[in-house]
Formats: sequence, structure tokens, C-alpha cells
Amino acid sequence: MVRRKKKAVTVITGFLGAGKTTFINSVLKNNPDKQFALVENEFGEVSIDTKLIKGVDASQMFELKQGCICCTISDEYELVLLELAERFPNVEHLLIETTGIADPASVIRPFFRDENLQKIYHFNETICLVDAINFENSPEKKITTKQVVIADLILVSKSEQLSEIQKETFKENLKKINPFAEIEFANSLAPFKGLGVNSFLQNPNISLIFSKFSNSHTNISTQTLHFNQPLNKELFTNWLSYTLDLYKTKIYRVKGILYFKNEPYEYILQGVGGSFEMVEGELMINESQSAIVFIGLDIPALKF
Repeated sequence: MVRRKKKAVTVITGFLGAGKTTFINSVLKNNPDKQFALVENEFGEVSIDTKLIKGVDASQMFELKQGCICCTISDEYELVLLELAERFPNVEHLLIETTGIADPASVIRPFFRDENLQKIYHFNETICLVDAINFENSPEKKITTKQVVIADLILVSKSEQLSEIQKETFKENLKKINPFAEIEFANSLAPFKGLGVNSFLQNPNISLIFSKFSNSHTNISTQTLHFNQPLNKELFTNWLSYTLDLYKTKIYRVKGILYFKNEPYEYILQGVGGSFEMVEGELMINESQSAIVFIGLDIPALKF
């Protein structure tokens, strides 16, 4: 029996008008040999964005209405994702675009908690589009902030009128919200040229940089836990599960690289909204320090 390679999943979020559809078209254009499927989030009765997407067969596009998948197969998000994989076995990468006013956590969470989905998909990363002109004055600051907090990669659009000093200031302000995300700038004349789809699982050290950080952004807090000795896997997993469930409204995002007793591989941890997954990474050559980052809202002091 041939074992199929898991399908990568990338969630694209960002507030209304930030450039999500432009980015998706850019990804499709720059990766013509990759088989994509797209889950498109529409808010309202008329589908507009789906008409603007170029490069994905219409049958491989699914829509979410009001935050829930709407199609003839099923009203259940997880079942639609399973059906998509069955109908399109050759799809390599699933792109999911959230509506501009949505909290992306509910879209991401099933990939960390549903065992059936985890057999088929691996969650790749969350990409957040940020409008350089309107971000600071967003009417939905809580939503836009959470979209940035959850992101692994932040793409700043409409930045062509910013000076280099203004760009650096803008970048520093984003780092105050999410110090662990990669940040890239693009302009509207050549949007996202050369940017492809990264893989957190294949390049964990690119997306995961552990450092001491003092956060001055209102209420947003980060905590980094370091462990010098290999962890007891069962005890740690139970503690993490309990902690993330207890503080699921406060901890938006968790990432980590972990080393366990009697385990030959490092483990890559990532989670959102109370759910998480740990997958095997590289073979451990030398004992290393485990590190975990928690990002969220008024997170209390955590200790294992």
C-alpha cells in the first residue's frame, strides 16, 4: 500500500482590504506546478472573491459563509476537509482564506485536535496580511491584533509610500504584538513578488526564534519557558493540555521545540486556541534545551 504524503495547509488571514486575494493569486502564479485547493471565506450572500481567484479549478474551491463552511456535502467543517481530500487526492497544498473580520483560531484549531484530519493534513503556517495605511486606525482593533498574534508570517501591503524609517517603525510595532513572526514588506505595484509558501515543519528554526522580549503593547503578553533537561513526555503533555484548556481564551498561540526522555527525535510543538499538536522533527544529535513560547492576552505566570 502506497502511503500518501500529507497535504500542507496554509491559512491566510488579515483585515478587510489588506490584500489576501492578491496574495493568493500571487502564490498560484508563482507556483504553477503545485496542485492547490482553496477554501474561500465569504461574508454575505454574494461571492465576490472567488471570482477574483485565478489558477484554481472551480471544483477545487470551497466557500465558508459567516465563518462556517457552506456546500452541498456537509455543514461540518471537518467533514468537508475530509471530503475535499478524498475528492482531490492529488492536491498538495490547501489554502484557506478567512474573512477579513474573522478570528482565524476557529479555522486553524481542527488541524490540531482532529485525529482524522491529522492523518491527511499537516498545518503549515498562518500568513497575516497587514495594511500599512489603515492598520493602526482599524475599527476592529481586537480582531486585527489577534490576527497578527496568531501569524507565523506577516506580509505588509500598501507600503510603497513609507520611508525606510517608517517601515522600521512599523515593523517594530508589529514585533511588539508578535515578536516571533517573520515580517515582509510588499508594495501594490509588485505585490508579494517572489514570495512562496513556507513550511514551518520543514524550517522550524526560521519561524521559531527564542529570545528575551519586553512587550509594551497593551495587554498582549509573551512568555518563554526553557528546560535544560529532557522532559517526561506524558507529564508534560498532560500539563500542556490542561494549561491550554484552562487559559484557552488568553493563550492565542503556542510554539516550541521539545526534547523528551528516551526519545531520539526533537518534537515541534504548535497550537492555537486551546488545541495543539507535537510532531517529530530532526534526529537529536546532542541533548538540547527545550523552549516554548506562549503569546496571548494577559497570560498569567506559567510554570511546569
